[in-house]
Amino acid sequence: MRSFVAFAVAAVRQQTGYRAEILSMVLGAIIEVFARISIWKAVYGGQHAVAGVTLPQMIAYAIIGATLLSNWDAALVVREIGAAIRTGQIGNTLLRPASFPVMLFAENLGPRLFNFAAVCTPVIIIFSLLYGLLPPASLAHGLLFIGYVAVSTTLLLLISILFGLLSFWVFDAHSLEWFMRGFGALLSGGLVPLWFFPPVLAETAHVLPFAWITYYPMAVYLGQLDLVSSLTYLAVGLCWIAGLVGLIAALWSRACRRIVVHGG
Repeated sequence: MRSFVAFAVAAVRQQTGYRAEILSMVLGAIIEVFARISIWKAVYGGQHAVAGVTLPQMIAYAIIGATLLSNWDAALVVREIGAAIRTGQIGNTLLRPASFPVMLFAENLGPRLFNFAAVCTPVIIIFSLLYGLLPPASLAHGLLFIGYVAVSTTLLLLISILFGLLSFWVFDAHSLEWFMRGFGALLSGGLVPLWFFPPVLAETAHVLPFAWITYYPMAVYLGQLDLVSSLTYLAVGLCWIAGLVGLIAALWSRACRRIVVHGG
């Protein structure tokens, strides 16, 4: 645990040193949220509700979904793993005090939490003042939403690490990176909520772990799920976390056998 915290803190300190990058991330998030709100306002075309979802709800979905839940590009983790394999640096990870997947999780969790404070919070405040922001459907929904954000962040990191470890067998991290980015944007509900999907695609997307990244947290926040269903889906999300942890551990165990360190 001490090594985990050390990796996370070191990553945050490194992130705070790039003020220009932080400012560019804030500006990029503002542009993205503004574009999403503009698109949804055009889609609704003056209608108060579409498919049982009101325009204020979709504005809240755009503001929170594009910041707290979808603002961070987790595909960068896939690129990092691919680069470590390609350059041979992956061999050095065996000398670290923590396993490579744990180290990756810590090193990316720290900047993600920093991103919440330095990027997401000011963007949410700005758009709340401009457009208004619906509060959670109830106090209980709001508390559950916090749990869903934790599950969302954890799943996002685990899925990216899983895709990255596949580079040991695919040897082309770029294809995995684009594959994950495309599937993540579509199946998470980050671009379009799953309630607007065609029935067949929606049924598939609802059971995949991507849905817990954006769709289910926002469905809980907006009250689209009752409290019993919210608790049930939260438990399922935790099961997905446990399953992915086990799968990553198995993949890393097999990957270690494929690492060849020259001269060692």
